[in-house]
Amino acid sequence: MPTKNDATGQPYLVEYNGYSYEVPPSEEWDIDVLEAFDDNKITVALKALLGDEQYATFRQHNRKVKALNEFFMRATEAVGAGNS
Repeated sequence: MPTKNDATGQPYLVEYNGYSYEVPPSEEWDIDVLEAFDDNKITVALKALLGDEQYATFRQHNRKVKALNEFFMRATEAVGAGNS
């Protein structure tokens, strides 16, 4: 079910490890994010999703693969990716 954020294109706020990250609605994700996922380039996907500044913040405070997986779970749940 589409949400207000989907209709307006407003980003979702994803809280992770004490920081907030803005993530666009899944329909607004750049194709680079999907291509990086297809190629199993998870860090490239995250950088494409968050942009340089947010990615630098994430990387500074989250140095383990577990953090990547947990963040993507939260982000996809927040935007409802895959729930069509």
